[in-house]
Amino acid sequence: MEKLSCSQPQGNQFLVNMMDLVDVDELRTSLFNTFLQRQITRKISTKASCQCETGLACKGPAKDGFPESSADQRAKITVAFIYINDATLQLIIDSGSLAQATTASLVAINVAPFRTNVSRALLLQSINLLRSGRCGLDDISHFIAIAISKDAFSKTLTMAPFEGALARSFMGFPITSKGDAAFEMVAYGRNLMPKACAESFPSVDLLYDYRNFFESCRATGRIGDFPEGVSKPKVAIVGAGLSGLVVASELLHAGIDDVTLYEASDRIGGKLWSYRFDNAPNVVAEMGAMRFPPSESCLFFFLKKYGLDSMGRFPNPGSVDTTLIYDGHQYIWKAGEGPPELFRRVYHGWQAFIREGYLNDDMVLASPCAIGEALKLGHLQQAHDFWQSWLTCFGRESFSSGIEKIFLGSHPPGGEKWAFPHDWDLFKLLGIGSGGFGPVFESGFIEILRLVVNGYEDNAQLIYEGISELPRRIGAQVVHGVSIRERIRHVQVKAIEKENTKIRVRVKGGNSDLYDRVVVTSGLTNIQLRHLLTLDATFLQAEVNGAVENSHMTGSSKLFVLTEGKFWLEHQLPPCVLTTGVARAVYCFDYEPKDPRGKGLVLISYTWEDDSHKLLAVPDKRERLALLRRDIGKTLPDFAKHLVPANGNYDGNVVQHDWLTDPNAGGAFKLNRRGEDVYSQRLFFQPFDVMNSLKDKGLYLAGCSCSFTGGWADGAIQTACNAACAVIHSSGGVLAEGNPLTHPWKQYNYGVEYRSVGIRTYE
Repeated sequence: MEKLSCSQPQGNQFLVNMMDLVDVDELRTSLFNTFLQRQITRKISTKASCQCETGLACKGPAKDGFPESSADQRAKITVAFIYINDATLQLIIDSGSLAQATTASLVAINVAPFRTNVSRALLLQSINLLRSGRCGLDDISHFIAIAISKDAFSKTLTMAPFEGALARSFMGFPITSKGDAAFEMVAYGRNLMPKACAESFPSVDLLYDYRNFFESCRATGRIGDFPEGVSKPKVAIVGAGLSGLVVASELLHAGIDDVTLYEASDRIGGKLWSYRFDNAPNVVAEMGAMRFPPSESCLFFFLKKYGLDSMGRFPNPGSVDTTLIYDGHQYIWKAGEGPPELFRRVYHGWQAFIREGYLNDDMVLASPCAIGEALKLGHLQQAHDFWQSWLTCFGRESFSSGIEKIFLGSHPPGGEKWAFPHDWDLFKLLGIGSGGFGPVFESGFIEILRLVVNGYEDNAQLIYEGISELPRRIGAQVVHGVSIRERIRHVQVKAIEKENTKIRVRVKGGNSDLYDRVVVTSGLTNIQLRHLLTLDATFLQAEVNGAVENSHMTGSSKLFVLTEGKFWLEHQLPPCVLTTGVARAVYCFDYEPKDPRGKGLVLISYTWEDDSHKLLAVPDKRERLALLRRDIGKTLPDFAKHLVPANGNYDGNVVQHDWLTDPNAGGAFKLNRRGEDVYSQRLFFQPFDVMNSLKDKGLYLAGCSCSFTGGWADGAIQTACNAACAVIHSSGGVLAEGNPLTHPWKQYNYGVEYRSVGIRTYE
C-alpha cells in the first residue's frame, strides 16, 4: 500500500497501488476489499458493505450508492473511475494531487477496469462524449478509483435501444482542477479491459466467422463428404470467378467428381483481373479488385493457402504523400500527418465520428470502433445490438443525408458543425480513407458505414504477383485426376430451366446438359438478362427475384499507363492525387521496389458512378488518356508530363476498362441505396432454402453481388461456402461441424420483415 497526500476535499488518504495486478478477478477482489476496508475504517454499516460489493461486482455501481457517516450527517457516495495514461498517473503520484495533472477536464465514469464485456473503444467513446476534451486509446491505459458524492454534478449517456431491448447507460462525473466535486482517491492501477487483437472476426451483418470454419476443416481438407453408398450429384457452376472456383474446389474435395463450370469470357477470375504487360511481366494493372485489407479474413486464408504472401501497402491518400486539388489550387498532404488546414474540420470530424459515434440529445449510437471491437472480442450479441440500432436509426438515410444528420446536428463529432455545401464538397474529395466518395454520396449510409465497421478501409494491401494469381492457382488444382481449369467451358449460358427433377443448362449455340444441382455465380445482371431466372418463381422466390432485379450495380472505370520509370520517386512527386477534375483519383504503383530502374505504373483515373458514366463518351483509350493528362496538367504540369506510355506504345502500355459496359458483368459491384440492405439479406440467405425441402429447388446463388459486401472478395468466398454447403447437404452429404447451414443465425431487421424457415436464430 502506498500513501499519497491528495489535495481534494477529503484530505490525506491511503491510496492503494494495484499496478502489479494483471488478472481481472484479482483486480475486482482487490478493489472490493479496498473499498470495504475504507468503509470499516469509517465505521460503515454492514448494509453499506453489501452495497459496496454489489456495486463493484455487478455491471455498475449499486443504485443507492454507499451511505456514509460524517459528522452526524449521512451522505451518499458512489464508486467511479478516472481513466488516464501512464504519464499522467505518474505525475499525479509524484505531485500527490490531481490538480497538478489536470490540464484538461477529466471525467470519472461508472465503468470498472475489470469489466470484460465492455471494450476499450466503447469506454473511450463514452469518456469523450462525457468530457469536453478528446483522448485516444493510449490515454485510458490506467485508472484511479475514487469515491465520489452522488450529489456531485453528473451526466448520463444512454445507448440507443432497439426492438424493445433495455438500454445501457453510462454515468460520468466531471473532475476539474477547481475541486468542485467532493471525492476521494482510493486506488490506482492498470486498465484490464480486454484489448481487441483478433486477426479473424466475423463481418457485422453475419456474426459468423467463415474463416474459422475453413480453418477447422484444414485437417480433413474438406467442408463435407458423402457416406458410402450415397449417390453424388452432377453439378454445374455458372461463372468461373473467385466464387465459382471456390465452389468447384470445395465440391471436388468433398468427393463430387462430376463438376462443370461455365464461363462466358475468355479468362477466369471475374473481378479478380490482373492485366500483365508484355515488356514488364512483374508489373500488373488491377482492373477489378485492387485493395485488400487484412480484415478480409477469408481472402487472406486463401491467399495463405495458395502461397500468395508477397504484399505491399496500397498508396491510399494520407498513407503516402498526397496532392489534393480543390477549386484549382493544390494542397499537400504529407504521409502520416493530418491533411491541410482547409480540410481539417471534415477530416477530424470524420475521425471523431469513428471514435465517438452519434449523439442525439443523451441517446448514443455506438461508434464504428466500438462495434468493430465487439466483433473482435467475440461480443456478438453486443455487436448485434449496436448494429441494429444503426439500422433502425439510419437504414433509410443516404450517405449524404446521414452525414447531414450527424454533422449538422446539435452534437457534431469533433465539436464543429459542418458548413453546407462547402464542407460537403471538401469531404467528397477527401473521402473516408480510400479516396473521394462524392459519386456514391447517394448510396445508403449503412452501406458505407459497414465498410468502416468491417475494417475494409484500414491497412489496404496490394498483391505484388497480381490478385488474378489466386484464381489461377485455384484453377490449377488437380482433383480426381482433372484440374479445375480443364473443367471450364468458355461459353455463355443462355437459359436455365427446370426439367422434372433435373436442371437443364442451355448455352449459346444451342447445346444443353442436364444437372442435379446448379450454382449461379455470374452476377445479378446475368441472372436476370442472360439466364432469365427472374421471369418466374421456378427457381427463386418472388422476394429474391425482386432483389436481383432492383439491386443497384455500380459503374466504374479505370485507365492505367505503364511508364518508362518511377518518375514520382525520381522527382519527389506525390504518388497519390485526388482532384475535383475528370481524373478524380490518381495512384502510382511500384511493383518492383528493389529495382530502382524498373517500370512505373500509374492508375491515372479511377472513377465510380456518374464520373465513370461521363468517360463512356470517350471510349478510345488514347483520346481518354489525352483528356486526363490535360485535366491533371492544369494544376500539376510537372506530374502530367510523365504520363506517357513506355516506348510510346499506346496499344500495349495503356489499358482501360469500363465495367458498366462489360457484356459479361453489367457493372462493377453491387452498392445498396438507402433502404436496400434487405436485398442483400435475401440474396445472401437464398441457398439456405435447402433447409426447407418445400423451398429447395436445387439452384443456389453465390458471388459478391449476392453478399452484404459487394465488390469485396470476402463476400464472394462467404457465398461460395453457402452454396457449396447447400449442394452437399441437399444431395445426402454430411457437412463438417460448425458449418453455416446449421449455425444459429441472428438475423437483423433491415426495415422490411423477412423470414426464412431455414434460418435459426440465437436463443
